[in-house]
Amino acid sequence: MSPCILETCLRLPVVEVAALVPAAAPLLFALARQHALPDPEEFTFQVLRRAIDDRDCWVRSGLPARVWLCGLALQMARPAHAPAI
Repeated sequence: MSPCILETCLRLPVVEVAALVPAAAPLLFALARQHALPDPEEFTFQVLRRAIDDRDCWVRSGLPARVWLCGLALQMARPAHAPAI
């Protein structure tokens, strides 16, 4: 079984954002709606920026990329961690 597109993107030395965004956006927009965030697009941008910056943490976690990204997004969706919009 081939790795998911999220894993492929996050493993690259330079992340291909053009491939990462369509793979991750549906999940992140759904979480933004579920948490009634005022700007789902900005939330998605902030989560993906952090995921790219912190992708070495994903590798060390041993989690599937989608699970790790979901956890990161849920952490950021909480009021205390929501990005300033």
